[in-house]
Amino acid sequence: MYALINAKIYDYNNYIDNGFIMFDEEIISSGEMNKYKKQPDFKEIDCQGKLIIPGFVSGHTHFYSTFARGASFEFSPDNFLDILKQMWWKLDHFLDQNMIYYSALMGGLDQLKKGTTSLIDHHASYQIDNSLNLIKSAINDKLNLRSVLAFETSDRFDVEKAIEENVTFFKNNHTKSSAGLFGMHASLSLSDKSLEKISNNLHNAGIHIHVAESLMDEEECLKKYGMRVVERLDKFNLINDKSLLVHCTHINEKEMEIIKAGKATIAINPTSNLNNAVGISNVKKFLDKGIRVIVGNDGLIQSQALEYLNIYYLAHLKTESPTGFGLADLLKIVKNTYEYLNMLLNTNLGSFSKGSEADLLVLPYEPYTKINGDNVFGHLFYGVFPGFLPEKVFANGKCLIDNYKLTMDLTNERKLALEQANKLWKIIEKEGNNLEFKN
Repeated sequence: MYALINAKIYDYNNYIDNGFIMFDEEIISSGEMNKYKKQPDFKEIDCQGKLIIPGFVSGHTHFYSTFARGASFEFSPDNFLDILKQMWWKLDHFLDQNMIYYSALMGGLDQLKKGTTSLIDHHASYQIDNSLNLIKSAINDKLNLRSVLAFETSDRFDVEKAIEENVTFFKNNHTKSSAGLFGMHASLSLSDKSLEKISNNLHNAGIHIHVAESLMDEEECLKKYGMRVVERLDKFNLINDKSLLVHCTHINEKEMEIIKAGKATIAINPTSNLNNAVGISNVKKFLDKGIRVIVGNDGLIQSQALEYLNIYYLAHLKTESPTGFGLADLLKIVKNTYEYLNMLLNTNLGSFSKGSEADLLVLPYEPYTKINGDNVFGHLFYGVFPGFLPEKVFANGKCLIDNYKLTMDLTNERKLALEQANKLWKIIEKEGNNLEFKN
């Protein structure tokens, strides 16, 4: 059990300028220092000059992309579908069980070091059976983080096996650390027959799917089915209050209204959209319509703080106004991200109230301008997010990062991960160009 004292404390709702937090797996008490009473069973840590905030949530990530870092594939895409075929679909084609486990372990570790303690992952591999349990064993069991997992059902894979993998996982995971969604790749890689099968096996779960990430997804849908992507998903009754629609870069007003009516959630990933040159999501319009918007990283970068920065500045570009999207809008997205995860896990993450789960970050921050409850989020955004690196990370009440260093020894796991990554690269180099993919 821990007692963090003499700290600035902010959970996106309440700010304490000089306070304490006492916790085990859950928050036991918190408040102003003048109400603190030292307890013999608690490890006391002086946090003078430090700011404490909740652990981050990644609203959409891809652990399997971890081993792409530094890889050299034959790559000359003319459009977004070429990016998938020439890179990502080659990579996921050759993943075996060891690669799945170690890419998840290292991907989770990367994000943990940047303060993310809960992750919503979207997995793809030709190794379907038990793939989600492998990821869970890396993220939950080894790293002690929280996860919501899904397998990307696609006509590229064995659809029946993909459905079974999703259903088995989300039926067997209903804890405060683990849950499942029904994963789907994207409309452009799923036939009507596959969507009907998914609809018949949804069991009231939410779907987790890429939606209109590029304009091609909408164009393909209009060409083949005479309707737009969200309309097609709605036709098969796949839009519900747990559904997670990722990107939504090119959806129109009608699609937004369908999402709003179904109480579904949009996960934006601005940095990935920049990288793939697919466009900028209309975040302000989503929010103004009352759609819940959360933020992920699409497996591209490790820092949720950087994603928050990019959301804010890209929204100014999208609205063509330096005041078209404010810090209050960004704060809404931050809160939405915790809200969505809490719905899936039945938790109260993102709060330091008594009984909330103890996932929190300790950051050095000594402001040189006034800080109070009215401007603390501005301090966080401009003063902390740009160089974000937590000194301490706690998840489930356990200290995972202390003085910027991991508290568990993963030396051997790093070595094995390197071996698996090298093995994957060699296979892709040898056999990758012989693959042919259908959409």
